[in-house]
Amino acid sequence: MKLKLFLITGIAGLLTLSSCSKFLEEKSQSEVIPKTAIDFRELLIGSGYMDNSEPMSFLYFMDDDVDFFLEYDNDPSNVVGTYDAQLNYLWYTWQPKLADRNGVGELIAEDPSATAYAQYYARIMGCNAVLENIDKSIGTQQEKDRVKGEALAVRAMYYFRLANLYGEPYNHNPQSLCVPLKLTSGIVSTTLEQATVADVYAVVVHDLQEASSLMDPLPIMRRDYHINQPAIHILLSRVFLYMEKWKESVAEANMVFEQGGKLVDMTTLDEHSGTWLTYNNAEVEWVFGGNTQPNQSTYVPAVKFLSTFDRKDARFRVGFSLLNTGVSLASKLPTGAELAQTLRSSEAVLNRAEASVQLDDLGTALKDLNDLRRKRIEGYVDEVINDKAALLQAVRDERRKEFCYECFRWFDLRRYGMPEISHRYQHDLGESVLQYKLAQGDAMYALPFPTSVILRNPGLKQNPSGQAPDRIGQ
Repeated sequence: MKLKLFLITGIAGLLTLSSCSKFLEEKSQSEVIPKTAIDFRELLIGSGYMDNSEPMSFLYFMDDDVDFFLEYDNDPSNVVGTYDAQLNYLWYTWQPKLADRNGVGELIAEDPSATAYAQYYARIMGCNAVLENIDKSIGTQQEKDRVKGEALAVRAMYYFRLANLYGEPYNHNPQSLCVPLKLTSGIVSTTLEQATVADVYAVVVHDLQEASSLMDPLPIMRRDYHINQPAIHILLSRVFLYMEKWKESVAEANMVFEQGGKLVDMTTLDEHSGTWLTYNNAEVEWVFGGNTQPNQSTYVPAVKFLSTFDRKDARFRVGFSLLNTGVSLASKLPTGAELAQTLRSSEAVLNRAEASVQLDDLGTALKDLNDLRRKRIEGYVDEVINDKAALLQAVRDERRKEFCYECFRWFDLRRYGMPEISHRYQHDLGESVLQYKLAQGDAMYALPFPTSVILRNPGLKQNPSGQAPDRIGQ
């Protein structure tokens, strides 16, 4: 299946160049014309599902979990002044030009197809093409329902990501402008106007709920690199959490375990166990996409974050590698051509715990927290937390450790109220160490649109983050 995932991508590019109908009328380079439901399921792998690249891996540089060695007492020369550090400087210091240039002054994304924005829309177009034609395909109704459900769920995930990249947080300003909604595959000649954050979330919820209604009656398939029913309910639980619909988030998390989701005891793992972000981990319901943390061997966790791990925590032992200099590097993610992202049942536990706190069901939240920690920390003794604020913080801290470097933290910071963050940066050895600050509620929490994208679609209104002056270090 992995091999098929990469081979089928030759079909995918055609969907971005023509309307679906034209694509279906003409033979592709590989002489494959989708006719059956199974054909469309394979087409979805190439044109709708993410391959081993990740359009928003830059988020890794923007949150408070990463540092360029500057908080360590060790020699910083491994990073300071290197090409990689300077290349990613604009993301690391939240500069308004980060969508258009890299840190060494080169123009990037002159071709809009190279941007995260365009890459997600290309995948959305692939999902749309499948959705428009699956009902006319040859196959059983169950086969068609599975393909349709997958396409809806994957499209919903892309819009959720776009909304959290370029729109304001839902719980902050749901009526603010977000991204365009394109729900058909054909190319349009008119500009696409932006929908509101609320409108985009409404489509996300609708698509995920329809996907679950189509797929829940079907047998659950695991380990085939297609999204399945528990994964869809994990996504729904996450979306409702962001929308602060606590009861709905709990209900969706419960569905994950009703459909066979489980927690795995990680305390027996050692540093030689390799990544647990694979189908070898029974918690994992779906493996997809590329590495969310570029250069794992270069950039290190922030000291304050690293200090939150119990040294008997399997996530620390397996997820970080210790250099002979005493510096720990994050090493939890697969490397090379491996798919690197997962939806797994531990998220359902933490979503339910956080929502339960907000519903004043502290007993359920505390049980979930202790149950997860018991599976992660060797010799863990259940904790008693009776204060609501303290329990909420404990759950959020656990979420941070469980999903660090997986494109969770930046999105979570947005819904936590967009707190202040600071990064220290030294451009070259011998130069001053400057501190850059992302202010509370900073406009950069909604990223700038690339200029190349706006030129192609004048209906887009640039976010305030893209109109700000350069950010100056102190």
